Amino acid sequence: MRRSLKNLLTVIYYTDNRENEDFEKKIRARLLKTIGNLPLISVSQKPINFGKNICVGDVGMSVQNAFRQFQLGAMKAKTPFVIAAASNCIYPKEYFEYLPESIDQCCQYDNVWVLYLNSKAGFVKKVYTERAQVWGREILIRHINRRLKGRGQWNPTPEQASQIPTMFRRQSWIYYHGKTPVISIETTEAQHSKGVAKLPFWGTAKKLRKEMFS
Repeated sequence: MRRSLKNLLTVIYYTDNRENEDFEKKIRARLLKTIGNLPLISVSQKPINFGKNICVGDVGMSVQNAFRQFQLGAMKAKTPFVIAAASNCIYPKEYFEYLPESIDQCCQYDNVWVLYLNSKAGFVKKVYTERAQVWGREILIRHINRRLKGRGQWNPTPEQASQIPTMFRRQSWIYYHGKTPVISIETTEAQHSKGVAKLPFWGTAKKLRKEMFS
């Protein structure tokens, strides 16, 4: 039985509302079933009925804005820890069952795979993603303020992660492992021609594409 973390951990769902709405509805429905009784805050650029919603308006799609939305959710949370939930990822229960040993830590989930929509490739392994991490709430707020100092609150320019100061220094991360992967679903063109055809719990790439996009 899972230990109760509802007084310790808040799920922060963030979205720029640029994905297909039917797709995002499936993402949100899966997330609700997965997180159980954990508190949920959504930070969106259009109003959505999902947990406690904070709508920031159409500030634009950029890496900086994603970090700021995650930070804003953390500022509204009441628990000592917060965990990321992105609008293009699906998560197993065990992703939400871990807490860092210290409120001054960032922990990355180490079992992350990408599924490309517009590809016949299978699942492609990633080392990490900022969309699968758990933080001490207060250190996250301070860290993002420090790393984005002088850049303002929002940036409407689509940018790559390499165009902003390094948000998370890998040497300071702690990785935690789960047997079931987090799946990041990319609707952009595939960058890989190969991959693993099937993963535990999720099944085949072909089956999961059909579930999420049909």
